[in-house]
Amino acid sequence: MSEALPEEEFRKKIHDQFPRHFEYIYHLHQFVEEVMSSCKAQAGSSTHTAYWLILAKAFKSFDAIRRLCEIAYCEDAGVILRSLLNLLAITRWISADSKRAAKYLAWYWIEMHSNVHKYKDLIDPQFLEVIEKRYEVARKLFEYDDNGKKRFPDKWHQPEANTIREMFEQVDLLQHYDEAYKPLSGIEHSDATAYLPMIVGMEKATGERSLNVHNPAYVPHILRNAFQYFADIFELCNQTLRIVDPAEEFDGLRKAGMTFYAEDVNDKADRASSH
Repeated sequence: MSEALPEEEFRKKIHDQFPRHFEYIYHLHQFVEEVMSSCKAQAGSSTHTAYWLILAKAFKSFDAIRRLCEIAYCEDAGVILRSLLNLLAITRWISADSKRAAKYLAWYWIEMHSNVHKYKDLIDPQFLEVIEKRYEVARKLFEYDDNGKKRFPDKWHQPEANTIREMFEQVDLLQHYDEAYKPLSGIEHSDATAYLPMIVGMEKATGERSLNVHNPAYVPHILRNAFQYFADIFELCNQTLRIVDPAEEFDGLRKAGMTFYAEDVNDKADRASSH
């Protein structure tokens, strides 16, 4: 079986099976890595800070997805792909109202305040004092009036978006929520759907059933979505950070990649309909 191959041989086999899918992923990764490494993050507004953090996290997730796809660890790649899609929704949501960036960052101190007080006997008192001061400043950003009663949200994006689904809807990503985020959540929560590629790939061998643990069927779909989500995040962040200005090279790279992936989807649909 494929999983018996040495890792490097198996990795080459996957690359040979989906060469152009990986090609555009590598091109985008290399481009962003080069421009980020030559650009210094400048202290600035909350929006600048939030976008630098988001872009760094998105870059690492994008690269991790590629590495997992190279060894057909599609389930784990799917979990990170869900995180990348969630990050795209957050980036779009913040871009619609710059005040949201301050709340996005300030929630750090809300979480820290909640967590350290559970273990305050183990925390340096000076650090507790810093957290308390930062918390008091941050708290004021989140308190809101609800019919004359002062409320405090459970999540940083409330009450403007009470659920993740509402956030997706507000930034025109509802279709992605229904068709990608929800199915990928099934993998994240270890539903039966998490094992679908392995189950579908089960083969009969000497009268017994064997799981196809390294089924690469979802590799092209995961790479396509990862390319789109990360490219969108980079474009949104770049509009503020000006990492590349002008962005003709990035725009050309993105267009070429999206054209290929769209044609690939159409070709698969045509082949399916012809059978």
